[in-house]
Amino acid sequence: AMARRIATVGESASVQAAAELMKKWRVGSLIVVRGKNPVGIVTDSDIIKKVVSRDLSAANVEVKEIMSSPMKFLSPGENLNDATRKMIAAKIHRMPVVSKGEVLGILTHTDIARVSSSTIDILSERAKMRESEPQLEAGSSVGVCESCGNYSESLVIVDDEWLCEDCRQEKTTEE
Repeated sequence: AMARRIATVGESASVQAAAELMKKWRVGSLIVVRGKNPVGIVTDSDIIKKVVSRDLSAANVEVKEIMSSPMKFLSPGENLNDATRKMIAAKIHRMPVVSKGEVLGILTHTDIARVSSSTIDILSERAKMRESEPQLEAGSSVGVCESCGNYSESLVIVDDEWLCEDCRQEKTTEE
């Protein structure tokens, strides 16, 4: 679910330069680095709350003065539910995914909403399929395979189950 494109900025860069990078890369945050090592994160919200609202000159404020540090981060093996809980508890909208000191990506609340929405759609379709007995005796349908759970545009009823092509072939091979 995470975005793998990571935009970075040096800790001594001006906030103005950081804002220009955010605009250029169309992102809401930058990973702040010292050399190649991540040391913090600066967000569009940090710029608004810590520079603009105080009427400071963005050209005269360094990123290290407003960045969040140390960074809160996720590990690559964490599941989406745990990641969501961490983000809610920390009251933040984005968290870097870090392994062995290297930033692998960033997970945002938008990423979570996108994945969650797709999951809900699939589960809803699966529930609809289970509500009634299949009506087709021949032909195919679109939906979720009852064996593997994957979406398919060519489901066929085999032994009272809607199966995708792969599961049908697997079942034929077993018999």
